[in-house]
Amino acid sequence: MFCGCSDASRPGDLPQLFPCVISVMQGGKPLAEALVEFHAESEQKYRPSAFADVEGNAVMRTYGFPGVPAGKYKITISKTIEDDFVYRTGDTDEQIIVSSNTYKTVEDLYSSVETTPHEIEITSTSKGKPVTLDVGEAMRTKIRKY
Repeated sequence: MFCGCSDASRPGDLPQLFPCVISVMQGGKPLAEALVEFHAESEQKYRPSAFADVEGNAVMRTYGFPGVPAGKYKITISKTIEDDFVYRTGDTDEQIIVSSNTYKTVEDLYSSVETTPHEIEITSTSKGKPVTLDVGEAMRTKIRKY
């Protein structure tokens, strides 16, 4: 008896996927840890997404599998950071976070499906060559205090 090479966790209705890498730049520098999401023009069950690595490259995945189904997409890019942590020491001398701030670092223009200027078409001939997208100048806007 031989073991099959199919992945039992792959949904049967997941379409064929094609390689896609998005290189995210901000202010002329790679934007690490940015969330890149594809939004299909036509309704799709699975949304491709990925986080950019330290070099700003997001290797797109769909339902955890590498690649993107063929189609036309709008691309949103977002990133938030948390800092300004304030700690107190608990009864067991462990430090407990009592407050922090959350900041968005990408303009709303790029993180909204309605306003993003970034679009892409994935076809059966897509080879995964990085596509570079710029999200403007670096920014830091407080959105929440914890």
